[in-house]
Amino acid sequence: MIFAFFALIILFYALALLFATSIWRKLPELGESGELKSVSILIPFRNETENLNSLLNSLSKVDYPTDLLNVILINDHSTDGFKEIIKSHEDRFPFKMIVLSLPEQLKGKKSALNAGIKHSKSEIILTTDADCIFPKDWVQKMQAPFEINHIELVSGSVVFRADGMRSKLFQMEFAPLIGVGAISIELGNPTMANGANLAFRKTTFEMLNPYGDNLRIPSGDDIFLLQKIKKKFPNGVYFQKDAVVETHSPDDFNSFYRQRKRWAAKWRASSSFMDSFPALLVWLFHLVYLTAIIYHLILGQFLLMLPVVLLKICSEGIFISLILKSQHKKFNFLAFATLQFLYSLYVLIFGLLANFGNYTWKERKYISNERAGN
Repeated sequence: MIFAFFALIILFYALALLFATSIWRKLPELGESGELKSVSILIPFRNETENLNSLLNSLSKVDYPTDLLNVILINDHSTDGFKEIIKSHEDRFPFKMIVLSLPEQLKGKKSALNAGIKHSKSEIILTTDADCIFPKDWVQKMQAPFEINHIELVSGSVVFRADGMRSKLFQMEFAPLIGVGAISIELGNPTMANGANLAFRKTTFEMLNPYGDNLRIPSGDDIFLLQKIKKKFPNGVYFQKDAVVETHSPDDFNSFYRQRKRWAAKWRASSSFMDSFPALLVWLFHLVYLTAIIYHLILGQFLLMLPVVLLKICSEGIFISLILKSQHKKFNFLAFATLQFLYSLYVLIFGLLANFGNYTWKERKYISNERAGN
């Protein structure tokens, strides 16, 4: 009876992943549009001297009409030598580049985005981060879905750059989050988006004022906007599978922990119980999965569980490999095998620790359990 319970839970999880895989395969692709729209790329930054050169070099290679694209860099009280780096690119930069600085009384990414949007005269706002690089057709693909009148927000794909085993682990762990976000959009209940690759209509942003009641919460610019657009325009969100932005993976496991703690804080602050319920189910699954493994190992009956465990592993491998393939990255078997030994334990421990204490982001300390609201 106990074996049947564990086996059914693991089997259901594996089948759910295979269902998700089938949806990922069928995601719509809209790579071209009729009339190109005016676009402003907004990039808030704080002490990013190590990334600004590669950022601006990558943006300079974007293929888009120069009269329809401008780049707005918003300085969030940087204390490094960013001015010299930006100035060194001005003469050869093909698009109009505007540099804004937040006044003393304002700080944080949301304030930076508000300032950039007020300064923009473009129809479409495209946001990204200072540590990203882009394919040449990035802007073209991200603005294309807006030719569909009811589309208000476009979420794009994001992948970690990986050049070693540690970063490959981070890349593989991150890929399913992109997949789940995309599938939730396709199923009509968007739960995740990533501000490193996000586009929306300026008029919609101004109408919704998405940061009006949560400005003090440092992160969550993407999730708060997504939730408010979802509420006002239930069919207004689109996932652009072919528009892939590359970003730095965390420098080490401490940075990874702090990043995930910040993400957990923004999801908790922005989500209702029903929006958070799938994450709770995932946490409970990994609790049951680890319990099943330990229970059958103690009884010496692990071979009974082996078929469903292998099905679970294979379904995860298929799902992750397809996402990475669409992001033009290779599936790494060693990283995947390593993740199999670590992931469930990581989910359980992190799912608890992420809800307590404070975290640091951009040299600033924040409370992890703060919620939105007046």
